[in-house]
Parts: sequence; structure tokens; C-alpha cells
Amino acid sequence: MEGIFDVIVEYPIIRKMEADTVKMEIAQLKDLSDCNVVIYFLGKDDITKLGVWEQRGFLEKLYRQKEKLCAEQEITTGFIDFQGNLVKVIVCGLGETASFSANILRKAAGNAVRYIDNTINNRVAVVAPMVSNNETLGAMVEGLMLGAYKFTECKSEKTAKNRLEYIFTVKVNDGEKIIAEAALLAENICWVRDLVNRPANIVNPSVMADAAQKIAKDLNIECEILGKKELVKKGMGAILAVGQGSIHEPKLITLKYSGAGAGSPYTAYVGKGITFDSGGISLKPAADMGEMKDDMTGAAVVLGAIKTIAELKLPVNIMAVASCAENMPSGSAIRPGDVVVSASGKTIEIVNTDAEGRMVLADAVWYACQQGAAKVIDIATLTGACIIALGNVTASIVGNDDMLCSDIIAAGKKAGESYWQLPSLPELKERLKGDTGDLLNCAGRPGDAITGGLFIGEFITNNIPWAHLDIGGTATMQKTDGFWIKGATGMGVATLVALARENK
Repeated sequence: MEGIFDVIVEYPIIRKMEADTVKMEIAQLKDLSDCNVVIYFLGKDDITKLGVWEQRGFLEKLYRQKEKLCAEQEITTGFIDFQGNLVKVIVCGLGETASFSANILRKAAGNAVRYIDNTINNRVAVVAPMVSNNETLGAMVEGLMLGAYKFTECKSEKTAKNRLEYIFTVKVNDGEKIIAEAALLAENICWVRDLVNRPANIVNPSVMADAAQKIAKDLNIECEILGKKELVKKGMGAILAVGQGSIHEPKLITLKYSGAGAGSPYTAYVGKGITFDSGGISLKPAADMGEMKDDMTGAAVVLGAIKTIAELKLPVNIMAVASCAENMPSGSAIRPGDVVVSASGKTIEIVNTDAEGRMVLADAVWYACQQGAAKVIDIATLTGACIIALGNVTASIVGNDDMLCSDIIAAGKKAGESYWQLPSLPELKERLKGDTGDLLNCAGRPGDAITGGLFIGEFITNNIPWAHLDIGGTATMQKTDGFWIKGATGMGVATLVALARENK
């Protein structure tokens, strides 16, 4: 990275907590008179309490339209004169109290922050009557930060921005701690977004290794980087096969955080890190191939998750394994029909060189098991079939342990990330059997979201609980909505951190 771009990352929040009771009327916010923006998050039950509004021109008009004003995800903006200052007012509807959730607030905050011009505005008062607990306060902070994310480091012109200071007029026990932790999570999701959004001429397996080593150094956690020589010694033929067509050698990266002490078991988070996926000899169509810079999202997510967990000092043991390679066509690339030997000893018959993610994960999940993982969760932009099945807002899960899958779904719901468990059908597993090798790396298009996951599951040892998360449709977004910004989403970080918080 150094020497290519001068990167300065500015996250638009300074954390400050006003621990007074909820102050809902703008006239009462005397200590915030220098704020030039006020964001109101209001549900339909809240609007009737704001009697002062009907005396204030613009707000009076809004009050007359209170049903529309407080409809879920409705954004209304305007200006008022408050104590001689021109104040921008942003009103965010949260809908009916009965259907309110933390994620509705997270989305509303993400939408609201884009109405702030932070080249002009720098101090923002946030009034949110529905924020009454840790979950809703954290969701609001995450939404404000994630919704403001922009990736501009590859632009030639740099636009100077003010840092925004948010003043929260809410009353929540340990509010400052909750705000700080939510902001830390959001900052690390933005870190993942940056890594994924960078083009493949900047990010390759060695750059991923450098990022992991920096995390390890900054946080004093264990780090192991296996390059080509070490991978050959350990017989990791699957990851080597995928990377052999590229000038960039593959890397298997392992970070270990021991927050629970040496005697406690590790949960392994294993990520697919294909820094560019051309499809190899089974070349992808040219249209939209540039999007394949995001095929290392799973690896970025597990690095971002362990970074967050270590910074939060959570009392858990987590192992992050990032299996990184570049899948390119060349005279040295693997071919359809080749047979390679994985680290487990199982042989893999190559049907399609574009089914490469499951191969780098085969060696990685096996290695995690050998390193003492008691549970394994892998995350990958694995299949287009997942997008056909579930669209672009939900990731799929395939696993061998229903309780683990349920825990992931529940953690995702809390984190604002959606997952759906697919059945591990034995009939589909049967289709993975090879004629020449033990396993086919691709069983065809029908059911590929399931068979791709089941292939990875063949390399889990000793019936260790395992789940595979396919974020093929959710790793990037085609348009901005709520706290998701066009481009990389960083989906998965919040879920993995939520699981670690609950020690699941």
C-alpha cells in the first residue's frame, strides 16, 4: 500500500455522552445551542409529545403531517432559526412502536447521516426517545457511522471534511461504554470495507498477510503466515493449486487471540481470500469481472472480527484463518481434469477451476481443526447460486450442527445481518463423489449453494461443529440503502463479534 496511495481514514464521529434524561424538545437543548444539525428519531407514539413544534413554522407543517412524518424510514429535512442560529433539522421516522426494532433504527440512522454535509456541519445533536437500552443505542451509533462511509482513497482529488461531533441526549446505563464499543465495531467494519473496495492491483495475498501482521503487532496476538515453501511442506495442495497460475504466491494466515486463557477451546473463523478471481482456465465472462476483487471478503471479515474482539478484550479464544490466493489463467494454472492432493490427504478432481474458493477453504478448515479448533465457522463469497436462492440481503448457512447454525442466525439478527439455513441433503452430498479423485470440486449448478458448502464440510475432522456462511450476494451492494453503502458491506464482522460476545 505505501507509495501507491496516501491513505488517511477519517471516521465521522467523536464520542460524547450526555447522561441526562431524554430531552425531546429543541427549546430544551440549551447546552446544545451551538449544534448546527439536530436529528430526531421519532416513532408515531413520540410525535404527540412534541408540543413545542407547532410554534415553529417548518416544524408546525411537519406536525400536521405526523402520520407521514413518523412512517418507517421516512426522512424529512428543513431549517429553523434557534437562538439566532440556523439549525438544520432531520426527522427520521421509525414507524409503529409495536414493530420497532434496533435494526429499523440502524437503517434510519444510516439514511439520516447522508443528509449532513460534513464540509459545513460539524456538531450534531441526536434526539431519540426510543433509545432506551444497550442494543438500540449501539445500533444507532453503528448506523450513523456505517451510513456515512465513503471510499475515496483511489480518487485523485481529496476533499477535506470536518469531523462530526455527535451529542446524544439519551439515558442509557453505561452509555459512554456502549457508544465507544459500537463505534469501534463500526470503525472495523469500515476497515474491512476499505480492504475489500481496494482494487486487485493493490490487494494481493501478501498485502493480506501484511494487514494480519499489523493487527498481531498492534494487539500483541499470535500470528503465523505460511507462504509457498511452508504450504508445500505441509502438503496443502488445494490452496497451492488455486494459486499456481498467479505471479503472487498464496498465503495461509492464522491469528490467535487468547482472551479466555490457554485452557479454553478456540472457535475458528475461517475466511476465503481470493484477492482476484478470473475463474482461472474456466474463465469468467468479461462483463462485471472487475467485481471479483471482492472475492477476498471472507478473509477480510475474519481479520476484522478478530481485530474487534481483541480490541474489546472479550473473554474468548478465537482463531482467524485467512486462506488467500489469486486465481489466474496462465501456463502454470490448474486445468479441468487435474487431480490435486489436499492437506487432509483427500484428492480433489478439478471439474471447474472457477470453483476455487471451496478448495482454499478445504485446506484452511482442515488446518483449523488440526490447530485445536473446537468449532469452525467459515465465511466466503462462494456461489452465485446463493444469490439466485436468497437475493442480495440474506446469506446462506450450511452446516453439520443445527444449534451452531441457530446461534449464528440469532447473532445476525441482533447485528442487523440476515442468514438462512439451507438443508444439508445427503443426496446432494453423494453428487460430490469423483470418478478419478475422491471428491469433485464442483457438482454442477443445481444445488450449488449447498454442495459448495458440503464440499468444505468434507474437510472438517472429528465431527467438530461447523457452519459455512455464503455471503456471495451480500458482500457488496449495487446501491446505497440504510447503513449499507454501494460497494463493500463488511457483512459478517458484526455477526462474528456478536457470537464471541455471547461465547457461542
